Amino acid sequence: MNGVADNLIDKLVDDLEPVRTLNPKSGLAIACGLALSAAVAVAAMLGVRHDLKIGMVDEMFFLRSGVLLMLGLATAIAVTNMARPGVGKLNRGWIWALVTAGLFPLTTAIMSMINMPPVESLRPMEGLKCLTVSGIAALAIGSGLTWWLRRGAPTSPERAGWLVGVASGALGAMAYNLHCPFNDIYYIGLWFTIPVIVSAVIGRLIIPRLIRW
Repeated sequence: MNGVADNLIDKLVDDLEPVRTLNPKSGLAIACGLALSAAVAVAAMLGVRHDLKIGMVDEMFFLRSGVLLMLGLATAIAVTNMARPGVGKLNRGWIWALVTAGLFPLTTAIMSMINMPPVESLRPMEGLKCLTVSGIAALAIGSGLTWWLRRGAPTSPERAGWLVGVASGALGAMAYNLHCPFNDIYYIGLWFTIPVIVSAVIGRLIIPRLIRW
């Protein structure tokens, strides 16, 4: 019996192949490359906002851009670090980025309780356009991150699903941000928050099934 077991073990050992360790930088590069491609596509098909064209950009554009970029990058970094479990310290920078991003919808909610926003400031049709384009961009970015993450070994697929969703939603909204001409806090707090939330929920429901090992 020992001889048979030894032969089986030898065969199994012979079939083993070294697995190349995933570099988190490659996953981050994929996320950034897809986000940049989405931004270029938005600019080419929809055009960039007028004040950005003429170099007289409203301050709100920079605030919105900075928050979305910070949230997208922080969560994308957390996701790519999850591909190598047990290596390095647990990345929690995305939590602070999420708290910062939450100031926009929180401010909108408080202002709405004080004074009901006029319908024209919400711009439902333009908001649906924001949601649609941001969602398409988020789908592309999230698909790339999920494909990359499948090659790793995340120990918490559920958290990875949330993070991929938030990252792709924020970067997708960032891409549409180049075209969006509106600076009203009511509009931003509503229509730039929904894509991130929807993307996060979809990521949590679908992605864990795709990356579980």
